[in-house]
Amino acid sequence: MDQSEEQFFELVARHLARSRGIDLMGYSSSFVMRAVKKRMGRTRSRDNLTYLALLRRSEEETAAFVGSLSINVTEFFRDKGSFETFSSKVVRPLLAEKNTPVGGILRIWSAGCATGQETYTLSMCIEEEVRRLEGELKTVTSVIGTDLSDSAVAYARDGIYKPEELKGISDRRLRQYFVKVDGGYQVCEAVRRRVRFGTGNLLAKPEGTHFDAVVCRNVLIYFSRPFHDTVLMNLHGALRAGGYLMIGKTETLMGIKRDLFETVDSDCRIYRKK
Repeated sequence: MDQSEEQFFELVARHLARSRGIDLMGYSSSFVMRAVKKRMGRTRSRDNLTYLALLRRSEEETAAFVGSLSINVTEFFRDKGSFETFSSKVVRPLLAEKNTPVGGILRIWSAGCATGQETYTLSMCIEEEVRRLEGELKTVTSVIGTDLSDSAVAYARDGIYKPEELKGISDRRLRQYFVKVDGGYQVCEAVRRRVRFGTGNLLAKPEGTHFDAVVCRNVLIYFSRPFHDTVLMNLHGALRAGGYLMIGKTETLMGIKRDLFETVDSDCRIYRKK
C-alpha cells in the first residue's frame, strides 16, 4: 500500500475497533483492502473518503463490511479425507472415552464456521460414529459454530442450503441428513439439534477452556504472521488437556512452540494438546 492507503486502512481499522471491537491490524492488509474495494463497488462510493464517511455513519454498512471479512469459502465435507480421518482419530476415541455409565459431554468448536457447512459436517461425523456404537449413548454431544459475520451465522442457523451449495454431499447423505423445503434442502433435526451458532472474533481470548476438539480450517492464512500465532494460542487455550486441533491442509503451526501440541496426523493437520 502507498502512504494514502495506509492512512485510510488505519482509519477504517480505528472505526472497526471502536464500533465492533475488531482488531483489523491482525488481518493481512491486502485481504482487508480487497474487502474494502468490493464494498466500495457495491455501494458505488467514488473514493476512499466517501466510503469511510459511509462506514462511519451507517451501522448497516459496517455490518456488511464485517461480513465481507468472513471467509465464506466453505462446503460440506470439504476435503473429504480429512473428515474421515477426523472421525476415526478424533471423534471415535472421544466417544469411547466419554461414553461411560455415568455419561459425559463431548464438545467441539467449529471456529470461523462461515455459513455453517463445516459445523453441520462435524455433527454428521458424530452422528455416524454414534451409530457405530453398541449399546445406549450416554454422552451428550455438542458442536458450537462461530464466525465474525452476523449474516453468515444467521444463514447457518437456518440450515437451509441451495442445491448448488450441497457439493460434497453424497446421495446417501442427502437422503439421510436433509429434508426438501422451499428454496432448497434443510439439515435434518437429528443433525441440527446438537449444533449452536454464535458470533465470535478469533483474535479475542475465548471464554472457557473446555473443548474436546477445535476445527479451524483455511482461516489462519488470512491473518498476518504475529496474529496468526495469536489465533493459534487462543485455540490452544480453548482446548482442555488432551484436546484435538484440526487446521487446513495448507496451514501450519508456524511459530507456535512444538511442545504445546503433538502430531496425530500430519497429512490432515490434526494435533493434540499436550
